[in-house]
Amino acid sequence: MTIVMIRGKSMEVGSTDVLIEDLGGGGLRFLSDLKLPVNDQLVLQFETEVFSQQLKMFGHVVRSGNWNETIYEYAVKFTMDDSAHAGINRVVNLLAIRMRKRSSLPSGLFWEGEKYQFFAKVNTTEPQLV
Repeated sequence: MTIVMIRGKSMEVGSTDVLIEDLGGGGLRFLSDLKLPVNDQLVLQFETEVFSQQLKMFGHVVRSGNWNETIYEYAVKFTMDDSAHAGINRVVNLLAIRMRKRSSLPSGLFWEGEKYQFFAKVNTTEPQLV
């Protein structure tokens, strides 16, 4: 995840690993150890890979809460054009079909461990994604 814009001003900052828990055509839900505001003026960019296809999604936080003492849960609404939404919808639908038919995950960046382990790995080394 990267912060790309605040109040209409483009930003050039680093990125951080977050754990996307749910991905849909209109948005996503993720966990992070960063405290972020609920604000439609803060545009975030998410990059991941599903079916060996790079996905780049933009949105803003619409809801936040504590997952535990140091990890926060966020809901993001996408702020992309219709063609980008259509592309995400295609991938989400294919993923849903694949997950119903098989127990194995498709190629891409998926975390199969405990959520606590993801953040322990992020804080020490690169996460071990499958």
